[in-house]
Amino acid sequence: MTTTMNDDDAELDTPDDEVPPSIAEPLWFAELSPGGTGEGFFEKTSRHALMFVRRARPVLFVSFDNLSNVGDKSPERGPWAYKFARDLSVSHLGVMAYGKMWYRDADLISRMQKLRDEGFFEPYDRVVFSGSSMGAFAALVFASLVPGAHVLAFNPQSTLDPALVPWEERYWTGRRQDWTLPLGDARDALSEAGPVSVFYDPYFTPDRRHFERIVGPNVTGYKCWFSSHKSAVFLRKIDALKPIMTAGLLDEVTPDMFYHHYRRRRELRWYAGALADYYTQKGREDMAHRAMKNFRQLKRARTAEGRDPE
Repeated sequence: MTTTMNDDDAELDTPDDEVPPSIAEPLWFAELSPGGTGEGFFEKTSRHALMFVRRARPVLFVSFDNLSNVGDKSPERGPWAYKFARDLSVSHLGVMAYGKMWYRDADLISRMQKLRDEGFFEPYDRVVFSGSSMGAFAALVFASLVPGAHVLAFNPQSTLDPALVPWEERYWTGRRQDWTLPLGDARDALSEAGPVSVFYDPYFTPDRRHFERIVGPNVTGYKCWFSSHKSAVFLRKIDALKPIMTAGLLDEVTPDMFYHHYRRRRELRWYAGALADYYTQKGREDMAHRAMKNFRQLKRARTAEGRDPE
């Protein structure tokens, strides 16, 4: 007997009868999949990927991965601060890195310059570049493509060019990249930018020296004392990162609002321990003991109130 198969039957013809397992997918897939709710693009090379989602507000958030992201090969991976931008309904261009290359990639640089030349950034009332460490370096230098752009940079490097910062001994892989490519030094690159907010620990010498290289009339340094090279993590632990980034994305970060939020550092054991170590190294044991005593008193008060950032 001959069986005739119509088009509907063909759709049911599968290699086996098993139900396909559920497939993990990144959060942005809900917006950018063929049947997704949003519009934008995703493009990828072996070194970097760009994800863009257009959303309601006339604000564009441009984020760059840091070192902690580069080894993530999971299907769920998304760009840095994706959920933050999504929850605020701002458009998001996320640059994802697949190596410790500090964005020294001629193809990526050319792609970002092409976006500028095509007018990609022009429809927005506000463009904000952001990242942490390696990502913060990228935020500083790529912001120069968009006059008036704002920057939120956490513990940035100004460059890793050994000829310019011979004192920078971290990031061996990054220092070996091609620093003759464009956009390789944040120094003197921010003169046409809008407000540039840099979050760093003034007691952490390498980060302080990078900040000192880029100081200018539109650059404001926010001192995250005793946070070392992890200011964004430190701010998150005291519930300050989200309000500070929200202010920087939609309005302005100001010293008053920043240091108001940063007062909660006193409630964090990380801060108390680092402060005590600082005084101990200075031979001021009495101040070290006082720092820990104040922390324990605050901890008891927090426990009584039912709150504790740790």
